[in-house]
Amino acid sequence: MALAKKFSINVPATQTDEASKTSHWTKASEAIQSNHFDEVRRMISQFSNSESVNIEGASLTVAQVSAIARNSSRPVTLDASAARERVDRSANWVADNIARGTDTYGVTTGFGSTSHRRTKKTSDLQAELIRFLNAGVIGKDYLPINFAKAAMLVRTNTLMQGYSGIRWEVLEAMEKLMNKNLIPKLPLRGTITASGDLVPLSYIAGFLTGRHNSSAVTSDGEVISSQEALKRIGIDEPFELQAKEGLAICNGTAVGSAVAATVCYDANILGYLAVTLSAMFCEAMQGKSEFTDPLTHKLKHHPGQIEAAAIMEYILDGSDLLKEAKARNDREPLTKPKQDRYALRTSPQWLGPQLEVIRMATHSIEREINSVNDNPIIDVDRDIALHGGNFQGTPIGVSMDNIRIAIAAIGKLMFAQFSELVCDYYNNGLPSNLPGGKDPSLDYGLKGAEIAMASYCSEIQYLANPVTTHVQSAEQHNQDVNSLGLISARKSAEAIEILKLMSSTYMVGLCQAIDLRHLEENLREVVKHSVLQTARKTLYTTEDGSLSSTRFCEKELLQVVECQPVFSYIDDPANTSYALLLQLREVLVEKSLTSEEDKDGYFVFKKITEFTNDLKVRVAKDVEVAREKFEKGEYLVGKRIGKCRTNGVYQLVRNVAQTEILTGEKKVSPGECIEKVYDCILQGKLEDVLVKCLSMWKGMAGPFSPRPDLMSPVYKNPDTWGWFDNMRSPSSTSGRGFWSK
Repeated sequence: MALAKKFSINVPATQTDEASKTSHWTKASEAIQSNHFDEVRRMISQFSNSESVNIEGASLTVAQVSAIARNSSRPVTLDASAARERVDRSANWVADNIARGTDTYGVTTGFGSTSHRRTKKTSDLQAELIRFLNAGVIGKDYLPINFAKAAMLVRTNTLMQGYSGIRWEVLEAMEKLMNKNLIPKLPLRGTITASGDLVPLSYIAGFLTGRHNSSAVTSDGEVISSQEALKRIGIDEPFELQAKEGLAICNGTAVGSAVAATVCYDANILGYLAVTLSAMFCEAMQGKSEFTDPLTHKLKHHPGQIEAAAIMEYILDGSDLLKEAKARNDREPLTKPKQDRYALRTSPQWLGPQLEVIRMATHSIEREINSVNDNPIIDVDRDIALHGGNFQGTPIGVSMDNIRIAIAAIGKLMFAQFSELVCDYYNNGLPSNLPGGKDPSLDYGLKGAEIAMASYCSEIQYLANPVTTHVQSAEQHNQDVNSLGLISARKSAEAIEILKLMSSTYMVGLCQAIDLRHLEENLREVVKHSVLQTARKTLYTTEDGSLSSTRFCEKELLQVVECQPVFSYIDDPANTSYALLLQLREVLVEKSLTSEEDKDGYFVFKKITEFTNDLKVRVAKDVEVAREKFEKGEYLVGKRIGKCRTNGVYQLVRNVAQTEILTGEKKVSPGECIEKVYDCILQGKLEDVLVKCLSMWKGMAGPFSPRPDLMSPVYKNPDTWGWFDNMRSPSSTSGRGFWSK
């Protein structure tokens, strides 16, 4: 208590009361009261369904900025009833103070480190500000036009708050240019987002004043001069900017925060896509959903992890693919890993923190696009110009550095999962590289795609290196610390594009695996039928017509087919060196050696060759016919994916993008399919898929179903440990047969 009294500070009651009314920490905490995905769902709705974007200065959203950047036909409207009066008041304040002879930074003084200079030529000063800030290089590599348009939106929104000293007519011109899609070219590089994005924003100001080096790109790709563009919106003569107006346009963080807003929107979508694809990965790998159990994540306490796990639990709940996987795992518990590898089992723990970072970055950027980031700030009510540093874009630089690390982590998880998916050592019986053709020696599936994924992963991890640790002192050491916000946002935008490539590749791989599971199940049934028919033909009766004891070995023969990975033999099911025929013959040999009567054993032994020869002919023919029917859409076993909540992803890849299972025979390359899916993402078709997949999720974990069975298989079946005597070993795919006794 003594220390508290010693270091206490007496704050005037009026200030304390005011602070309590506007607790920004309270506002920040209120913004995260809902589940993160509910917030993302609202963002998607706003992005997709808003007919126009109405701005008044303080309510612009990340989704709206992204909508304007991505949809050239969506109009922008200025809310004059809310903002015009305050904008006019600040402009009039500047004019009145010039008349009174008030000395104001950027109005009667020089700029930055040369603010000791004075002038009464206020309009000429603004023209000179624009001239010397036009120091960038446009060339062929200029800022993408959609980002430039988004920057105009964000800057207009800030200026509408009435603290900047700019005429309403200038803002109306910005509105008309955006709605006619006459967007000025801005240099890609040249800003440190410290005194705002001075260099690129000066090209917007130069455009409005009709500078000879300013040009616009139309929606048709036509390049026109600034004066021509102004005439197309009904302005015959360019603006002559009045006092403070050039500074009002240039001195802000709009370019960095606009690019950052589009990054945040995409990162939210791709983050929850990664959650959904992790659940789909579990289905394709025939994994165990136990990793989503709510108690595990509740005990860790992190909200992002808890939500990611709850979503995966919801997606996998009732999955037909997982029901089949569980049945197979229960039949063969000793031939499967006790638990799945980290890329699946720890995916909620991996993705949860990334989602938290993305959410916090999104809120930070949304605050920034609604902030006043001028200098000086015109406070009309107190009749002063406040000199400060809101132009410092640190929230952008820090948020974008953080979000880029999260993006790289999501990409790394996708690559790890993809690598397991295509490797036959890990993927629970799928063929190496996931080829869909008949001859694996002429079909290498997604081998090239895995190489591409490694390249993407390396680049996205390189981009995760921070930008904000590379600050240089600028402008004669006046801007000696600077945020590098736009540079960081640009690098994050690059990382987002790479993550879209990785997501497209991964979705194609998952759908390939799902289709191969379907093919696997159908061909297994065909082979079981062939074995059964052959057994009944060759093993039922002895030479004298009596029933043979070997008719009772059907179960063992079918068990071999059930347990043997289909793709270990299906390319040549009649091959006697493959594990299938080896193990079927071992069953008959074992039967002949253990028969109670010698004559039965001798009979079985003599029938092995007949059984083998008959099966070789039958199974080869049956498999060929089954493959032909499968390609025509005639299935013995229907598609289980139709009864899974990930079906929306599958439908996007197969029906919307119009791709099909990749095979060497069809000559369609993986890249062709991946590009179609990538185009769907660029067209905004992914958002609807996410909403559909999670449409019924109520934002919580559950149901909390009890586990009636103890974990150890010995409690399910006391004879479990005897399986070593008569079951195949995990190495049987290489033809080594049973466990040795």
